[in-house]
Amino acid sequence: MKKLHSLLKQSIQAKIIWFTNAEKRAYFLSQFSGANAAMRVFYELQQNQSLDIMSSLPIISWMICSVLQSQEDGDRSLMRSLQTMTDVYLFYFSKCLKTLTGISVWKGQSCLWGLCSLAAEGLQNQQVLFEVRDLRRHGIGVYDINCTFLNHFLKKSEGSVNVYTFLHFSFQEFLTAVFYALKNDGNWMFFDQVGKMWQEIFQQYGKGFSSLTIQFLFGLLCKGKGKAVETTFGRKVSPGLREELLKWTEKEIKDKYSMLQIEPMDLFHCLYEIQEEEYAEKIIGDLQSIILLQPTYTKMDILAMSFCVKSSHSHLSVSLKCQHLIGFEEEEQASALTPVFTLNQSFKLHNLPVSRLHLLCQALRNPCCKIKDLKLYRCLISPASCGALAAVLSTSQWLTDLEFRETKLEASALKLLCEGLKDPNCKLQKLKLCASFLPESSEVVCNYLASVLICNSNLTELDLSENPLGDTGVKYLCEGLRHSNCKVEKLDLSTCYLTDASCMELSSFLQVSQTLKELFVFANTLGDIGVQHLCEGLQHAQGIIESLGLSQCSLSAACCESLAQVLSSTRSLTRLLLINNKIEDLGLKWLCKGLKQPDCQLKDLALWTCHLTGECCQDLCNALYTNEYLRDLDLSDNALGDEGMQVLCEGLKHPSCKLQTLWLAECHLTDACCGALASVLNRNENLTLLDLSGNDLKDFGVQMLCDALIQPICKLQTFYIDSDHLHEETFRKMEALKMSKPGITW
Repeated sequence: MKKLHSLLKQSIQAKIIWFTNAEKRAYFLSQFSGANAAMRVFYELQQNQSLDIMSSLPIISWMICSVLQSQEDGDRSLMRSLQTMTDVYLFYFSKCLKTLTGISVWKGQSCLWGLCSLAAEGLQNQQVLFEVRDLRRHGIGVYDINCTFLNHFLKKSEGSVNVYTFLHFSFQEFLTAVFYALKNDGNWMFFDQVGKMWQEIFQQYGKGFSSLTIQFLFGLLCKGKGKAVETTFGRKVSPGLREELLKWTEKEIKDKYSMLQIEPMDLFHCLYEIQEEEYAEKIIGDLQSIILLQPTYTKMDILAMSFCVKSSHSHLSVSLKCQHLIGFEEEEQASALTPVFTLNQSFKLHNLPVSRLHLLCQALRNPCCKIKDLKLYRCLISPASCGALAAVLSTSQWLTDLEFRETKLEASALKLLCEGLKDPNCKLQKLKLCASFLPESSEVVCNYLASVLICNSNLTELDLSENPLGDTGVKYLCEGLRHSNCKVEKLDLSTCYLTDASCMELSSFLQVSQTLKELFVFANTLGDIGVQHLCEGLQHAQGIIESLGLSQCSLSAACCESLAQVLSSTRSLTRLLLINNKIEDLGLKWLCKGLKQPDCQLKDLALWTCHLTGECCQDLCNALYTNEYLRDLDLSDNALGDEGMQVLCEGLKHPSCKLQTLWLAECHLTDACCGALASVLNRNENLTLLDLSGNDLKDFGVQMLCDALIQPICKLQTFYIDSDHLHEETFRKMEALKMSKPGITW
């Protein structure tokens, strides 16, 4: 489907054919003469985890049943060693060759090689139907076509007498890979092919790693398969091709991976086919992160990913979004039977049903796996999956960051996860459970998390944003936060349905915490009273809080006097976010009093959409005269106007002003203030970013700013304006500026 996607003129829906375990069992029973024989093969198949997963593809089950009809012990023994798709196809073709009747092995190999060149030419020409003359051109005569041997690979096209196609399209892809893998003497080289490298053809047809042909090629070039390939097809693997393929792989990743032109799962399938952990480790080691965001993955995808993840000796970040995992139906049904645990009920992590994530978790528990960051987006996580993750937390020495986002977890699932977090061996430092609680379980989950905070002194970051905790949930949580063993440095409770009642609990936590540096409570209706409670806690705190996020918290000027007292007394506070609150000019007057105090070392102040007018600019100007610490000021979406801007520019020109980034988007500015802004650019050597987007600046004003920007003293690196309406002369001036200062960003 990936190959056809670029050709689609409109979206379509397609059913992915995949056997459930019950359907596979029924299929095996239908393919053997006796139930005992069928079940013997079926149960032996299940002893090989990789083959069991692959056989969920109907074509794989068909091939296994076809070649095991003889019930030879050697075949069943060999079946236990099949680990990859390449193994299965090679097993099928070699078995067909061994059962030849009426023709010699040499003749059979000759027919196979003819099929290889036919398949390769067909893929190059996007051809799947072949006439008799096509077959003859590749050394396959009429007698060959009618022999039983070729019936294992070819069939007549429906409704046609002399038109043939491969039994399954994957046969054509496999034989194409064989064609390029084996030493070629040139006898069967077709005209269009001459002079072309296999890389060019695969890029043209299969778009790199997504091609099943390329995945087969990786498998055929595995060090241990050379003899089996030669025995089946009568030719040796091309010398040097393996190294050539591996170098090409490294180059593809270097050129395209960072630009998201390679789907990681396609690469994983290639590395899985070659089954060389040392090489997989080298390739994966060159990646910094793995991002898997397709809406659907299969069990085979997870198998391939797990093989590569366990080979990772580098500190990788893995992000997985899997709304649909095909092939885990039985696991889901078993997980649904997992009992719900009560708060005080004891239980153990073992003997849980096999989960949808058990393959991944097996890899993460591998001592060689050094994955440090695991993100799970919109995944259907069962209690059994959380149990598997808990086992990872209790054993992995490297996993330090775990994030769930938009993943609804039941209380029983979170209880299992918390058991892993409480394990003495757990090294997790950052836990994010964003939009992951069910409303009815929030309070009990906060109880679980409180027990984790009491036990786990490694946890330094806790993000519970977008969960309906409510005031009661925060009350339970704070019992853990206040404990002396809690070492949380960053706490995010944004959009958690909190009110001023929660602020009293958080205030008591702030007064005793010796580690908290960042607190974010965005989008909660805390109100002025709530923030006053927080400020009381901050004023009596240990003096280490650095960032405070109070955006969209229903605040007004009434709480700003308390915030000013915090600014004037808390030297550690360097970042204050008050976006989208009705602070107004009076509130800013109070904040500026705090900014002017010698103990205020605030560096970042965000006042975006705070209902400010030009009247507040004199207070800001006065603050800039004395405050040498402020580096980032965001005044976007406030009606400052030209007069207010002209007043503010006086402060921006003062030697004490060390501001580096100034955000003035949608501040009702026109050309009238551009002269004042230009004078700032000519005198302020600290300013590196200026945002004037969303303002009514015309050609005259922009040209005035360009004249200032081109001066050597101006150190501005990033400049945002709206340019759609400007005239050609202004654009020429802007282009001249770009030529003079190529490092500037517009």
